[in-house]
Amino acid sequence: MRRPTIIILACFGFILGIVFEYYFNINMSYLLLLFVASAFMSIFILNKKLAVIPIFLIMFVFGMFTIHSHINNIYKNGISGNTFKKTIAQGVVVGDPYWDKDRNYVFVVSNLVIDGKNRLESIKVKTFSSAVKEGNRVSVEGKIYPSLAKPGYTMSYSNVRVLDSSQPVLVRLKNNLYTGADIAIGGEASNFIKGILVGARTSLSKDIQATLNSTGLSHVVAVSGYNLTILVVILQRLLKKKWAWGGLVLSLLLVWGFVLLTGGSSSIMRAAIMASVFLVASYYGRDIGIFVCIAITAVITLLYAPSAVIDDVGWQLSFLSLTGIVVLSPVIQRLLPKKPKLLVEIVSITLAAQIATVPYLLYVFGSYSMVAFVANTVLMPLIPLLMLVGFTVSIMGLVAPNYAYILGRPIAGMINYIFDFLYYLQNKDSLRINYAPNITIIISWYLLLVVIGFIVYSKGLSSPFQKHQELVK
Repeated sequence: MRRPTIIILACFGFILGIVFEYYFNINMSYLLLLFVASAFMSIFILNKKLAVIPIFLIMFVFGMFTIHSHINNIYKNGISGNTFKKTIAQGVVVGDPYWDKDRNYVFVVSNLVIDGKNRLESIKVKTFSSAVKEGNRVSVEGKIYPSLAKPGYTMSYSNVRVLDSSQPVLVRLKNNLYTGADIAIGGEASNFIKGILVGARTSLSKDIQATLNSTGLSHVVAVSGYNLTILVVILQRLLKKKWAWGGLVLSLLLVWGFVLLTGGSSSIMRAAIMASVFLVASYYGRDIGIFVCIAITAVITLLYAPSAVIDDVGWQLSFLSLTGIVVLSPVIQRLLPKKPKLLVEIVSITLAAQIATVPYLLYVFGSYSMVAFVANTVLMPLIPLLMLVGFTVSIMGLVAPNYAYILGRPIAGMINYIFDFLYYLQNKDSLRINYAPNITIIISWYLLLVVIGFIVYSKGLSSPFQKHQELVK
């Protein structure tokens, strides 16, 4: 059996182990017994094709152990014991604070210390004071309540005290970039540029956010692998041939600097891990298949947050979309005309992602609008150009504010045309699907995709990462 196949099956065993243990909660002593039995079994298997069995079982047990330890750790060091009572918590503000529709000032506090003990989770704090900025160390006092939305806990009408008003260097750099964009472009167009550059979604108006959500473009102004991939591809193309080692180092610094700059959300962490694996493998001359990379990235992200495969819709959609693109886009491209090549690739990738994710979206939310396919197909090719020009103009807004508007005004006009187009699509209710499939249909659908994926993998039809950099999402 090929090594990539063994790696994929081992990673799949790890994921299955997490799901199995989460729902059935097997006793730890049984887990250790099964682990020893799997390791002992490997001694007597001489056939290399059968050697994958104990490897699969070992990774299965490792997945069970990982989620078991994670749940126990959350139980001991989480916030649940402090809910529904007045609590004083200290921590660091992560992400951009914002005013919500009820005129509450909202921010997220992480790296918590409660009652002298470090806590693993975060709190969304609502208050009336706007003195708190990203990166500040604060003390918040109030009642903590569980929440269905992330980060899982809220504290409303809290008393807030800033303990340390200093901000990290990267946060200050990001704020300077915001200032440059406001000077050069201004208005909602400036906020849109901030969103596609560093995921500053909260600066957009509620109407624009609603429009982006309804047209399936919310990922454009969220911190996603798409933003990160564009930056890495540009740097790699500039440096790979002339300075391979420097290109690798600078690319890795760019990847993880971008993670720190944008707050290290789960989506950007997935993209950063995948990009790092491919960058290192590419430098050392190893062509890692995209299936192997997906599997390794899934395992690494689940080592950090094991329950994501079960309760994080973002994680689920991210890997469904990526796998769907890898599995289906080569097949779809064979059915489409060969030219124009760029348009065929965009359509095939967008359609593949929709096929892989829409059934699950219908299952979770009960509705879906097909305008997302149109919006993504038309606008995604423009995003790299807007990112590059928007970044350049934002820098000009800082170093040459009196001349930055010369480029900033056309960008603002272009973005306004984009908004008009999205408003038009948003009102196309005839393209909305209202249907909630049952679990049998969902399982059947994804089993079919698994079969297609097996055929694509066995025949080597999936494109390598170098030809489809946009797959890192």
